[in-house]
Amino acid sequence: MNVDQLSFTKACGLGNDFVILPLPIKTVDLSKLSIALADRRYGIGCDQIIFTEEAPFKKTYKIRFFNSDGSEAEGCGNGSRCVARLLMDERGWECVKLETAGGMLDCQKKSENTVSIQMPNPQWEKNVPIYDDIIKKAFYITIGNPHLVCFVGDIDDVKTKGSIFETYLHQINDRFPERVNVGFAQVMDRKNIALNVWERGAGLTPACGTGACAAAVAACLEDFTDKSVIVHQKGGALKIHWAEDGLFMSGEALTIYQGSISLNLLNGRIG
Repeated sequence: MNVDQLSFTKACGLGNDFVILPLPIKTVDLSKLSIALADRRYGIGCDQIIFTEEAPFKKTYKIRFFNSDGSEAEGCGNGSRCVARLLMDERGWECVKLETAGGMLDCQKKSENTVSIQMPNPQWEKNVPIYDDIIKKAFYITIGNPHLVCFVGDIDDVKTKGSIFETYLHQINDRFPERVNVGFAQVMDRKNIALNVWERGAGLTPACGTGACAAAVAACLEDFTDKSVIVHQKGGALKIHWAEDGLFMSGEALTIYQGSISLNLLNGRIG
């Protein structure tokens, strides 16, 4: 095996795109490697890099997520669906477990392009004080990774507010020790939510899987919606179901192309 040549898969979930590859055998700074690979001009280009490693348990893989800025994330819903589909397609499986820093994920294939995941149990804090006139109600919710869900009149306000909240909230509020994903949500009716998310370390993305789960949980806690909802984002829709037996997310997972890239070509940027 050529340890200097990295084989990868480019995948996409509702426009949220990923580069998926095995954890490199050669010692390399994963943060710097992720920045280089995620670069849309000089690398492959993506929102996140996902490293996979087979675990010693049947049909289980360990995965690690790195944002395009090199920071490591605890979880990613859209990315997890893409990894799950890739592994299931390659091995002929109908299910797979993914071990993440945010918790264990049980994944099942629902159709050729659709994967369902039982997410980590949510934890939350209601009515978080956010000193901004446009924020009427805010929730701090963790789905393995941290989310601030704000119910607003215009979800596009996250384009200007999201980066501010992500960058500065952790400096003034100990609820956000390591920055936070920022979701602006609007309830359409009992079964539908509109959402726009500014992702921690990646910026504005077409969709966010864990963000959709967090928005659905927050809306259900306030009895704005039923336990089963469709969360609509720029890249498409996700089905979220929160029941006694767990929190489930179902949606698209697409493989776009596969290739390889030389570590030697990236050495100037990864050290």
